[in-house]
Amino acid sequence: MASSEETTPDDSIVEVEFKVSDRRYPLVALSAETGCDAELLQILPRSDGAYTVFHRISSASSEQILEFASKYDGFRARVVSSGEKNLIVEFRIHGDGEFFIISLTDAGAIPTQLGSTNGVAHIAAEIPPIYSASDVISHFRERYPSMEILARRKKKYSASLFQRREFYNTIVRELTPRQHEVVLLAYTNGYYDWPREQTGEELAAELGVSYSTFSEHLRKAEQKILSKVFGIE
Repeated sequence: MASSEETTPDDSIVEVEFKVSDRRYPLVALSAETGCDAELLQILPRSDGAYTVFHRISSASSEQILEFASKYDGFRARVVSSGEKNLIVEFRIHGDGEFFIISLTDAGAIPTQLGSTNGVAHIAAEIPPIYSASDVISHFRERYPSMEILARRKKKYSASLFQRREFYNTIVRELTPRQHEVVLLAYTNGYYDWPREQTGEELAAELGVSYSTFSEHLRKAEQKILSKVFGIE
């Protein structure tokens, strides 16, 4: 990808928002076929070129989501937790399937929103200044001709986009998969809010583990995260 003519001396980036309603693509079909609302929680790149994507899913059952994912190559789903209102679902994607995240990252963009509701996928991505925003958008349009651009704007960050992302990746690498799963579940289900939306006992039950096991994983994850924040080894 060529260097951008839009590069500026500060750390400004280009943020682009798209929408796609073509049901050939899994994220679009997800809400069209199951009637769910899907909200992106987190994206984790894997060393084998795959991605793990966590979504909060509402208005659909675990069975509907798992059955939907089974119809696609390179697309696996696992329900992390199942509450009264929402599911937390881990999707593992890889290969040459029609996945928006792969197309965007291949072009140099960083997806920040991958949602789906009523058969429409809403996508947002940040394009670092070392890439041409026009080239990234053209690449995405070639892959998804039916996409619509909703917004394109410049944003500034007080800290380097790459520094923040590297810090995040450093923390995630320190956690075991189970520790990451537990702390993500706690954060997304209001465990750290006050008053708490869900207790540790409730979250442990969703994961199918004892409260003591949940607490141990959470404590170790918190310890690792805080040691990186405060520079304590």
